[in-house]
Amino acid sequence: MKLDLRKDFDDIYSHLVKRVKAFDPKTNPGPGEGKAVAMIEVGFQCDQDGWVAVVFDTRPDAEPDGEWNSYVDEVLFARKHWQRALEALESGTVDVILPDGAKRELTGETEFEDFVALFGDLLKLVLLKARADGVFKALPTATECHLGIEEQDGRYGWPSYEDRGKDDLV
Repeated sequence: MKLDLRKDFDDIYSHLVKRVKAFDPKTNPGPGEGKAVAMIEVGFQCDQDGWVAVVFDTRPDAEPDGEWNSYVDEVLFARKHWQRALEALESGTVDVILPDGAKRELTGETEFEDFVALFGDLLKLVLLKARADGVFKALPTATECHLGIEEQDGRYGWPSYEDRGKDDLV
């Protein structure tokens, strides 16, 4: 099987831009009832299903506490081929094209955490590019607004809790 993360990058970036443009604090499917976004959390899963969830947290004390999980069904962006890639890996190899165009072959010997990290790292690149491109300027953000990524079962997270505020601010 082939897995082209360049296409995923483009699709997820476009999805993120749409979610930012559609943000309305009155109807926001995310934690909090505030008007300012204090955290943009991107959750994902690649084993039992494949999806990405962009959740805007308007709680003044927003932090990576898993609250985004309660809103997945409302903001799910399907990536079913991620799960299919894992299934293919169990019985063979998966040829991956990374977002920078580099190629990598995964085999049945690949650690599951390394497989999960492919998607977490992809999402980090998407968030950092969106920040550099000024995508988040369209959002009403709190004085300090964090970016975060978390795999649903906790196998990947960025930034580490102790590194919050260093490279994750909008």
